[in-house]
Amino acid sequence: MTIWDEKLVSQMKRGKQSAFEHCYRCLSPKVYTAIYQICRNQAISDDILQDTFIDAFEKLESYQSSNSFLSWLKRIAFNKTINVINRNKKSVPLVGDMLDGDSLLDSPEVQLGDHQLLISLLSVVSENERFILWLYIVEQYTHNEIALLVEQTPSYSKSIVSRSLKKLRNYSEEKCYVYR
Repeated sequence: MTIWDEKLVSQMKRGKQSAFEHCYRCLSPKVYTAIYQICRNQAISDDILQDTFIDAFEKLESYQSSNSFLSWLKRIAFNKTINVINRNKKSVPLVGDMLDGDSLLDSPEVQLGDHQLLISLLSVVSENERFILWLYIVEQYTHNEIALLVEQTPSYSKSIVSRSLKKLRNYSEEKCYVYR
């Protein structure tokens, strides 16, 4: 496993090619996972990932070391994902599954089951709802941070999370009833 070191940012700012390559190899899986779980389309996720790194490398001088580089990179990715969602304004079908290897659980069966459950639940909500849920639950953004990112109020984020969770609860209750 390749380890990220924030000191590599200064090497990238000096134009060191190996630092750029290391950055991409190390951080692209984490960024891709976040993008893919929101838009659920491999081709679109690949494009957003590529555009994210191009923008990040071009705007490297604007990076402030007060935040982690990965957080800054994910913010760029999320902005790009929002743009794609707004452009499409329709649900993008699930193309394939992707497993996140950073799970804390040891059992591959549990990881796979949890991952499939998450994918199943996230497929019930719209792209916009999935995006906000992902930021709030997985990335642990606050409602204020989400509001800034999507250019809405914090109450908009709270409302989306609340309605989406209610929708997921209803969906899971219906599924449980069917299997009884």
